[in-house]
Amino acid sequence: MIKGGVDTTIKFLIYLLIFLIVVLGFVFLFVIPGIKAYQSTKTEYNFNTQQYDTLQIKQKELIAKLALVKNENKDIIDKFSNKFDINEFEIFSKKYFDDVKLTKINSDTNSSALKIYQFSAAIKSKDPKQFYSFVKELDTYKGLAKINFPIKIISHNDSLKINFHLSIYSMITK
Repeated sequence: MIKGGVDTTIKFLIYLLIFLIVVLGFVFLFVIPGIKAYQSTKTEYNFNTQQYDTLQIKQKELIAKLALVKNENKDIIDKFSNKFDINEFEIFSKKYFDDVKLTKINSDTNSSALKIYQFSAAIKSKDPKQFYSFVKELDTYKGLAKINFPIKIISHNDSLKINFHLSIYSMITK
């Protein structure tokens, strides 16, 4: 028999056991927390991917709705892009009225792209039908115009004196 054979075998087994304990200690200290961090990162990634996909779908739906609204309201959008000229509007108004006086109330810039011209209009007409024709034909005017209330119609001799406020919208070109 080899001298110290049992002792060396026991020592070898003890060293092997210590080595396995150290290796398992390192596994528990370094590998398992890394796996937990990987799993939480993977869960967060999957959640973010799902949110991204949902937002992509919503964005495509909104782009489609926007294209539909732009297509349905093309005339109005085109009217916004026309630059407003007070002289042209007076010529347009004189087709319907005998005397047109536009007094500028203010020019309001509510946003960086929209300018609102506000006027007080005093007009004379012989027939109220001309006023209603004017209101109807505002749809064909190259700009976007809106008549605001109150509309005051006063009979004066054989003509009508009509006062109202008018807003005209225009895009600011840079």
